[in-house]
Amino acid sequence: MGADAPTIVFIPVHCAPQKAPCPKCGKLGKRKRTCTREVRTVAFKAVAYLKITYGEYTAQCECCTTFRNTPEGVLPKAHYDNKVRDLVLDRIIKDGMSIERILESLRREFLLELSSGFVYNVLRDRAEELDMSEHRRMVLEHFSGTLCVDELHLGRFTLLLATDPLSDLPVAFALVAANDQDHMWRFLKNLKNWGLEPRVVVTDGSNLYPAVIAEFWSEADHQLCVFHVIKDINKLILDAVRRMQKAMSRRGKGGRKKKRGRKSRKAKAAAARRGMTVKEKAYFVFKHRYLIVKRQEDFTEQEHDDLRRMLEYLPSWRRCDGSPIGCTGCSTRPRISTRRVAAGLRSCAIRHFKPCRSWSRRWSN
Repeated sequence: MGADAPTIVFIPVHCAPQKAPCPKCGKLGKRKRTCTREVRTVAFKAVAYLKITYGEYTAQCECCTTFRNTPEGVLPKAHYDNKVRDLVLDRIIKDGMSIERILESLRREFLLELSSGFVYNVLRDRAEELDMSEHRRMVLEHFSGTLCVDELHLGRFTLLLATDPLSDLPVAFALVAANDQDHMWRFLKNLKNWGLEPRVVVTDGSNLYPAVIAEFWSEADHQLCVFHVIKDINKLILDAVRRMQKAMSRRGKGGRKKKRGRKSRKAKAAAARRGMTVKEKAYFVFKHRYLIVKRQEDFTEQEHDDLRRMLEYLPSWRRCDGSPIGCTGCSTRPRISTRRVAAGLRSCAIRHFKPCRSWSRRWSN
């Protein structure tokens, strides 16, 4: 065995008494024979198994002919004990990790090779254990009247999620096989049957929502999520930046062809005096394009300098809002007003983003 081979640990577990209760009715059955199986458990940086000795029993009732028992903390026919399942749930609920990060974390810390299907099964089993009637009463008691509906894509499944952002309350969820109109209709229909009557429903721009919301809550105001609107606007802004960068890059490829071979010392000195080429400037713009949509208060001094250089390379950006962008006074180093740059680019994007026009007018008043 190599030096890097993991440590394998076997933990004996015995649960084969002479008599055991039937799992359905509880009537005692007599042991027929004993069997063994191995179930994976949790050990840090080691491969650990529960070596379970269990019994097969002859039933003394009409429920079945024979049955088998299992120790506490291990489900029947399970390959992993409940400690593994609890690790998965803790990383989802408490740590908010994605499925890929969960699998990587358990592989690194506990040498567990789990599949995404196992994670989905754990989630589904946990959802079936929840007392939804008690949760429903609590939601109706504390509901603020604002309902947010969204869908999360989790591999081959989709999580439909409804929350109350003002009360900071999860309202309902459903794990479905397809993100389509039928599943959304059934999900919102269940909320309607609960007696939920929202005054405002907030969603993204998906076409799944308008018809269904109008059917169930015709009096409610349907609003677009601010996050998704800004995300779409920023996408348009970055697309515009990308088009300008590509045009700049094409200009850099024009002119006379370069001579073959290495540059002489004299040619290198001349190139250094000329500064960056147009093609190099285009690459600089592409590399720092994220600065256009980044919050100004999060800028570092270097990022302020990088944005100033970008505006020098593409001076047309200075008039995206219809007026020249000024520099605030500083005798040592001029600083560009990045707030006006972002505001100008967003105003250009909104003019070309029709679904956001009414939204932008509403929020500007």
